[in-house]
Amino acid sequence: MKEEFLFERDILYPTDNRNEPGSVHIQVANPNRSARIPVIIESKSGHSPVKYLDSILRIMQSDVFDRIFIDVRKTLELYIKVTPEMSKEYGGKAYVHITFADIGTVFTGADKPV
Repeated sequence: MKEEFLFERDILYPTDNRNEPGSVHIQVANPNRSARIPVIIESKSGHSPVKYLDSILRIMQSDVFDRIFIDVRKTLELYIKVTPEMSKEYGGKAYVHITFADIGTVFTGADKPV
């Protein structure tokens, strides 16, 4: 059965090259067992979403989640779909799971979104 998403959207974000914006597709799923909202981010350009995560989160916050009073760093369960270039760095996993802790942002490999 294919998972249904509550919301999907393509987002442009700034990169180091003003003439080459980055692009990602986001998919927002139903809240999971831990009452967090899973969001899958998939790159649609040649730029790494991990490198530009702060910009992507800022745009997601203002364009999507501010409307429903959700703080992306406190409420979302973030996953970035691994590209072939990222695969080796994250142990061949399909996704990068992103968590926000007191020590900073933590990136770990994951087989699938939870």
